[in-house]
Amino acid sequence: MKKLRILLSFFLGAFLFTSVQAGSIGLGISGNVGTISAEGTETEASSGSETENSVRTATAGNNFAFGTAFLEYNFGDSEIFTLGVDYVPGTADVNNKNLSRTDTANRDSGNNDQSGTYTANAEISDHITYYAEVKVTEAFYVKAGMATVDIKTKDTTTSSGTVGNYPDVTLDAFTYGLGVKGDLGGSLFYKVEGTYVDYDTFSATSTTSNKVTANLDGYNGKLAIGMKF
Repeated sequence: MKKLRILLSFFLGAFLFTSVQAGSIGLGISGNVGTISAEGTETEASSGSETENSVRTATAGNNFAFGTAFLEYNFGDSEIFTLGVDYVPGTADVNNKNLSRTDTANRDSGNNDQSGTYTANAEISDHITYYAEVKVTEAFYVKAGMATVDIKTKDTTTSSGTVGNYPDVTLDAFTYGLGVKGDLGGSLFYKVEGTYVDYDTFSATSTTSNKVTANLDGYNGKLAIGMKF
């Protein structure tokens, strides 16, 4: 959240310094195709007559289509600088299928673990991006911003033993992109862009002291249509 506060302070400062210029408000929707990938490890810490620390690694990924709604302010008659916010409604799974493992009961005499199959996935929701765009030609622009997203874990098990659950986590992310923006006539405009999203490291500890960390990255292609006021 510290990164987000820094970025919002920059946006506010830019707005205050350029608010004396004429500008326009843009409001629109977009269609997107994206991919997300994750690579992480889970460290199990279970205690009995002896302590076990086993590390599992896994990779995950998913492709999906989604829509967004955005609101932005364009500074100056030439709209050389734009600040905006983009919101993704709905949810999406980080992986296109659940990851699973099968455990065997009583790995040591003091262990309460029982045999069963454990499945896991994660769901992203409430993805909000705060961004700045700078024109480098009449139509071409570069983009940078900060995003926040909620990560909700989805765990199930067939075991009747003690199973730890992971908490939900909110992550920050940096986003970078390139795009083309043009008029459609009247007050309508379009944008076509590609972006890369670099999320902060996901880190969480379960109720049974297991620990998981993961790195998430995403790519996104967008076609947006909006109206200027």
